[in-house]
Amino acid sequence: MADFMMNNGRLGKDAELWIDALRGVAALMVLLSHGFELAVAEKYGWDPHETPGIWRFARASLGNGDFWVWLFFVISGLCIHRSIVGTLQDGNFRWWRYIVARVTRIYPLFLLGLLLALVAWSMHLDFATDAYNPAPWPQLISSLFNLQLLTAPFPAFGPSWSLTCEVMYYAAWPMALILCKGRVGRAIGLSLGGAFFVLACILFLWKGLHRLESSAAVNGLWTITVLFPVWIAGAWLGASWDYLAARITKQLWIMAFGLCALFMSLEWILRFKDYPVWDRHFVSWGATVGLVCVLAGARHARLSAHPQAQAGCRWLGAFSYPCYILHIPLLLILNSKGDALFSEFLKNHPAWLTFGEILGVVLILGLVGPSLERFAMRWRSELMAGI
Repeated sequence: MADFMMNNGRLGKDAELWIDALRGVAALMVLLSHGFELAVAEKYGWDPHETPGIWRFARASLGNGDFWVWLFFVISGLCIHRSIVGTLQDGNFRWWRYIVARVTRIYPLFLLGLLLALVAWSMHLDFATDAYNPAPWPQLISSLFNLQLLTAPFPAFGPSWSLTCEVMYYAAWPMALILCKGRVGRAIGLSLGGAFFVLACILFLWKGLHRLESSAAVNGLWTITVLFPVWIAGAWLGASWDYLAARITKQLWIMAFGLCALFMSLEWILRFKDYPVWDRHFVSWGATVGLVCVLAGARHARLSAHPQAQAGCRWLGAFSYPCYILHIPLLLILNSKGDALFSEFLKNHPAWLTFGEILGVVLILGLVGPSLERFAMRWRSELMAGI
């Protein structure tokens, strides 16, 4: 979860508004997908194989938020590159300041989400499973260091897996740029070469030696590595922004939406056909082309020309991270209390009850999320200014 308001890496008002809007929409879509998955699980259970055909496809599509996480990664790569490129070029890049900037960006709301997840776990709640983990202490410790993807996330805190990817990418990209003396093309080549080498080693381990197929650490490393090209594409976009933004015509921009929809649908089909998770990640590489073009064509949205749209986009940007990191524990807690909170009609209709719970989470996060985000960002700005 990156910001693009640092140093001299400004993208222009239209682009910043467009990114804010997309971040907010992506977070909301992840919330809705998880809410829909919860609604179907209330009726058919968490095992997709026990779900009737049409509903099984619905949970593979409407209950699937992977595409929106890919969008987050492209935006993150774009923003992180723009935020550090000036200091790298000037020789003023300092690791300690960069680390403080990233930690203070992620952790305030992350720790609040982890606290809510602890409350949900104490109520025996989790997402995507009915099994209760009575001692998830390894997951808790790894979560504190944002390494939860290597152990499995803490119960009721599933979406936090993507932050493990983020922190790894935050470290890898500046290292690649420094090793390549700021040459972006070489840094991309080094990063992708390293990623493909790791993927090849894991595939040999899995398919050649038939070892560690069930290892959470190896599966987590696979996910981090196979999604790294998506993040790198965002960094490349950040480095080539002026060139690309001037060449994305409106027709090409509209076609990019169709390309995104195509690969999103392909991922839905693979999920419905029960392809393994590690295999489905490859679809992200194709979707990235469309995502890059959708972002680079920001000027065609003309958001800066509409004052009301500007306010809405800024609100969506402030809503994005709180929504993403807090929604699962809130949704689970509200779901567990739904019988007591909602009317008799809703209690007798699980689908409507779940819709009411989703709406409740949206209202809660819509009311407090942007305020929490702005408070955290003000505190962070003051801290960074002081150092």
